[in-house]
Amino acid sequence: MSRKDLSRTVIEGGRSHRNVFDRRHSHRTERARVRTWLDKASHDVEEAEASVPRHRPLVHRGFSDKLGPAHRWLESQVGRPWTKVHAELIARFDARTTAGRHILHDHLLSDVAVGGMEGRRFRPEFVVDARGILRRSLWYRPTWRRLVRETEAWAAGRRAVLTHRGWWWVQIRGDGPPCRDWRCPLRPHERAEGALFHLVRNVPDRAMSRADVRRLFDLPEELRVRIVLRARVDFP
Repeated sequence: MSRKDLSRTVIEGGRSHRNVFDRRHSHRTERARVRTWLDKASHDVEEAEASVPRHRPLVHRGFSDKLGPAHRWLESQVGRPWTKVHAELIARFDARTTAGRHILHDHLLSDVAVGGMEGRRFRPEFVVDARGILRRSLWYRPTWRRLVRETEAWAAGRRAVLTHRGWWWVQIRGDGPPCRDWRCPLRPHERAEGALFHLVRNVPDRAMSRADVRRLFDLPEELRVRIVLRARVDFP
């Protein structure tokens, strides 16, 4: 049963199981090294005096914080203004303490993207929209592999290009016969239609709908760059 005080509930985690195992293994290694050194000292005192047993491997502290209650509370605040949610977080967790700073800045606030997803290396669980409302990230729930599969099926081999007519779907077609010589000195080659070509051309397919453009910009940046093509499209 969790406590009513959320700040005390999430921090009472203790050492993680992996950290406990690593610490015990480091002490076991140190004891084995000492036994080896003592065995050597019993045979050659001078060599033992000129050497010392090596220290145990360094293992840093690793804690298993109970973050489930805090994340469930943050998820229950979806739809509220972020300024109010942020104020309640600051009031619940005392940033003057080490535990409060750790939970607040390293876990909770880092899971909220304020100001959009651009330039973010990691994919946060929550995002603050243009109106300042806390929202759940649209692409957080599916795993990365599942998101890639769904995006590839949605694009269907096409690329998105910003033209003077707006956003368009284009298909990359080979210009000329495919190159089948793996030793061909004319490089680099371009892949299109499952083959390698010396030259390719961008063939307009159709204009992207508003839903397509919205879905494109909802994707994480590292996945969006796989679809967006920065090239010129010649309309017939």
